[in-house]
Amino acid sequence: MASSEFAAEVVNLLRPRDSGVIRSRAPLAWQLFRAAREDRLIWMGPDSFAVLRAPAERRSGTDGRLLRWADRYWNAWILFGGLLALLGVALLLVALRPVIGREATIYGGFTVLLLVLGLIIIDQLTFQVRAVWRGLRSALGAPLRLETVASQTLPFEQWTLMLCHHVAATGAGALLDAVDRRLAALAGSDEPLACPRNAVTTAHMRTQVAAWSEPLPGAEDGSQIGVRLPRRRPVRTHPARETGAFFFICLGGVFLMLALFAVAIPAWELPACGASCAGRPVTYPAALEWIFYQALWRESPDLSAISWYSRSTGLMARVFLPLIVLVGVAALVYHVQYRRELLREVKAGTERLYRMNRVLLVVATEVERQAVLRRAAKGRDSEPRPDFTGGHPVYRLGVIGGADVVLAQTGMGVTSPVSAAYGVPELLREWSPRYVVMVGICFGLREDYQSLGDVIVGRQLRVINHRIGEGEKRDRGDQVTAGHRLVERFTVADPPPGARVWHGQLLSWDVLVDSPTLRNDLRARYPDALGGEMEGAGVYAAAVRDRTEWIVVKGICDWGREKTYDFQELAAGNAAEFVLGLIEARAFAHG
Repeated sequence: MASSEFAAEVVNLLRPRDSGVIRSRAPLAWQLFRAAREDRLIWMGPDSFAVLRAPAERRSGTDGRLLRWADRYWNAWILFGGLLALLGVALLLVALRPVIGREATIYGGFTVLLLVLGLIIIDQLTFQVRAVWRGLRSALGAPLRLETVASQTLPFEQWTLMLCHHVAATGAGALLDAVDRRLAALAGSDEPLACPRNAVTTAHMRTQVAAWSEPLPGAEDGSQIGVRLPRRRPVRTHPARETGAFFFICLGGVFLMLALFAVAIPAWELPACGASCAGRPVTYPAALEWIFYQALWRESPDLSAISWYSRSTGLMARVFLPLIVLVGVAALVYHVQYRRELLREVKAGTERLYRMNRVLLVVATEVERQAVLRRAAKGRDSEPRPDFTGGHPVYRLGVIGGADVVLAQTGMGVTSPVSAAYGVPELLREWSPRYVVMVGICFGLREDYQSLGDVIVGRQLRVINHRIGEGEKRDRGDQVTAGHRLVERFTVADPPPGARVWHGQLLSWDVLVDSPTLRNDLRARYPDALGGEMEGAGVYAAAVRDRTEWIVVKGICDWGREKTYDFQELAAGNAAEFVLGLIEARAFAHG
């Protein structure tokens, strides 16, 4: 990778100097090792690999925490290591005092102190100069472009292709396909992927990534960043915000510096105080007490320093108090902003929950209810329990496929007090669903091509309401079409395993059909009907008055004659699998 066209540009992206002269991130080998540990490295060889990065690099759990800390705070580790090395040198000088002499020890210790302060001052001055230069360039230069702002913010807000290296002129598509698969495995198929141009090491691969991703609307040609759109629209984002915790890091650094100062003070005070050293900081605890008083802009009641070096160090220690105050104010501002962002996110999430579509599943028998509950519990740790707070008892199945799913059981038919005709209106008032789906079992009318266990989607519902006169029988029931959005979604749904799905007309009649003669009469009178059931008319009547979309989906358990219970579980299970499978596919999350 070091010999690639844009290797230096990629290294500056992965290892910037954000806070001073020291690079802010760990060496590239360390970052690749960490990415491999977290399964973010897509490796196809030393000349073809890519690395993904999570939004703001947030990770849960403790696995690999030391690697993450070492990477994200590399400059702090290097600075801290340098301070420890200089402290070791200072301690070595103190230990060698009998050999090198008192004067050499004093001057050597003071030199070490100056080196420590110089390292810190140079690092902080570099940071301040760069910050001022960026501010002046932003204020006096050309206005920021859309892609510039996007390249600075998107990598912190969503998944990012942080490194892409491919040398050969062919095979780029295989690497990008592998990136797609790994992103889907790590974040799901509804996450976008930011693709910075300066994260790609070769010109050929930059062209491939630009064609593979989408430019931002309004961005110029050759944009600094593109976005690989997900297969599904993302549900939420998690922007990174500063929490203000850097105040405690600064506070710990100040305590460490004061502790280091206290190491050298006794070596300066002992030669200066002569024979009488009472009230002088000639021991490490006394020096520590005296320097902390100085940092608080106070004089110790029991101690005072006499040497010039000690007094100079005390003056330098007084700088820390205003520094801590300024950092504390900045940290408080950041923390307040962070909490406001969290509150906005919470409110936005709550609003999304309020706007979430609710799907009411209605069943009429025990076998139908158990089939839906078994299918809803698949892959979940907890089982749904009854909820009696809304009057009519329901089972809250939770959020499935981006929709809030509720299950209710009514009685059979449409005439009893507990039937769908009376229960569904109450459910509509209490739960305000966007969609109502009647799920269950029915009898089939076309055994010449249907099979027991097949599922019928009632695109049309024919309500049977006979008027019988002298020598005549007329049908005065409604013939209605189910909700168009539900019809569209169920049309493209995958059938349950081992069963077929039939779309067409269902008969709804408050009569349990178990007669060859009656069943043949229905088959002849309604040649377009695929089957019949008993509760759909009640669901339809209630949903239409409430302006709620509805549909009836039922599995064939018999042929309307010589009824048995042998295929009821199969038919109910296939209908539940068909409906809940479509819900899990996010068919009801939008629209």
